[in-house]
Parts: sequence; C-alpha cells; structure tokens
Amino acid sequence: MTSKVVSDFLSMYNRTEEELLTPEQLESKGVFSGEKEFIEFAERDYNTDKHWTFEIKKEECALLVIDMQEDFVNPSHPMAVPEAYRMVPRMKKMIEACREQGVPVIFTAHNIAEDCNHGFYEFWEPIKNGAIKEGTPGADIYSGIYPLPGERVIRTKHAYCSFSGTDLDYVLRNLGVKTLIISGTLTNFCCESTARTGYFLNYNIVFGEDINATDSALAHEATLRTMRRGFGRVMPGERIASALKDGDALYQEAVQARAELKNNADDARLLRQA
Repeated sequence: MTSKVVSDFLSMYNRTEEELLTPEQLESKGVFSGEKEFIEFAERDYNTDKHWTFEIKKEECALLVIDMQEDFVNPSHPMAVPEAYRMVPRMKKMIEACREQGVPVIFTAHNIAEDCNHGFYEFWEPIKNGAIKEGTPGADIYSGIYPLPGERVIRTKHAYCSFSGTDLDYVLRNLGVKTLIISGTLTNFCCESTARTGYFLNYNIVFGEDINATDSALAHEATLRTMRRGFGRVMPGERIASALKDGDALYQEAVQARAELKNNADDARLLRQA
C-alpha cells in the first residue's frame, strides 16, 4: 500500500509508482531500501528536530530581530504582515528575556532607495510606491518593540540577507557571538536568507518557529522544514528563553537519547554476530 507521503510525492512530480527506483537500484543499508522508503525517510528527516547538534549557551548568543519595521508590522501600513503584527507580544517576551540574560539584541531595518533598489521595484509594487524607503518613518523599527539606547540597529540593509553589504558579521564577531537566534519577518525571505548565510559563516542557528512570521502558512512551514533538516535548531520562543535562563535541557535530552539509541544499536549488532 502506498503511503500518503509517497502519493503526494508522485502527484507533485507527476510520476507513477512504477517509475520509482527499486531496492536494487537505490539503497542505503539500514536507512532505506528503494525510492518509496527514501521518500519516507526524507519526510521524517524534515520533521526531526536535531537538538543534539549544538548547545545553546547564553554567553555565545545574540538575538537578531529582522525587519520588524513600521511598514511591515503596523496594520495601517502598505506592506503589513498580519502574522508579524500578531506575534509582537511573543517577540517582546523574547527580546526582554535576552535583555535580562545579557544576550545582545540586534535589530535590522530593510531600507530601499532609488540607487539601491536591485529590482525590488519590479517585484514589490508597494516598495516602488515608497514603502520602506530609506530615511522614512515607515522604514524605522516598529514602535512596539523599539530598540533601547545603545542597542545596535543595522540600517544599511538593502537586500533580503542581513549580512549582505552590512557590518553585521563584524558586530557579531566583535561581541564573540557564535549562536544566532533568528526572529522577524518575512520568514521565507529575510529571515531564511539571514539564517542560511549565518550558517555558511559558521554560526550556530536557532530559528524561532513562532517568532518569525510571513504572509503564507505554507511558505512559513517550508522554511521551518528546511531549517530543521540541515541548518539549525527550530524552537518556539518560550523554549529558547528557557534555554537562555535555565540551561539547554533539550540539548541534554537529545544527546542522551542519541547515545542510548547508539548503544542499543551496538548491542543488537553484537547479538546478530554472536
């Protein structure tokens, strides 16, 4: 019987079951045998939280609050994202948790001008009409979570990625940061782009599943799946705050569970060889 995961795969790629590779053609011993099992393995992996990959240590962290600006958050503004507006209370809790634990909070603000629009005018009509225009009130950080005096705001951001053309990497390295907590909007554009580049620059990535927001639930989930499978740890804001305050229990539990799984596998292997 074909599982829903395999059926959905076949539908998406317009293929028949007969076209799938057989166990003789595709196999990874102990992991999958044949393309059906491969598809199901991949699906499980996209939904597996890999909390064992690194430990969250507050002295190594920084919170990035990405593009939570008036034009993106305020419902009366032209590019407002309703879910970004709704998550402001959770975002405020995350920001306050970091401040209380001495974790740097760094804000970014996407600014566009005539001489640095890089095609944004063609993709985004509201930007062409003046949204997030450099130097305007709409491009400033949303009033409900405005930075404290002395908190860093990256305002030279002209692209989706917060590292592109900015001094963010210098700021982070100067602070001794090794782990980035990603929050903001849009999940699948600026937040995902920043997380990817941060990972490529050898930062650990913690991606907040409920402190990032976008205009499509499907796009939000797609980013979480990608982050979870190969870029970082996906966690709700409350669990991130708990790890900063009380230690990373999820990491400890995951490491212990993996060690037990390996021991059980080794025992089973020895029994087979006996």
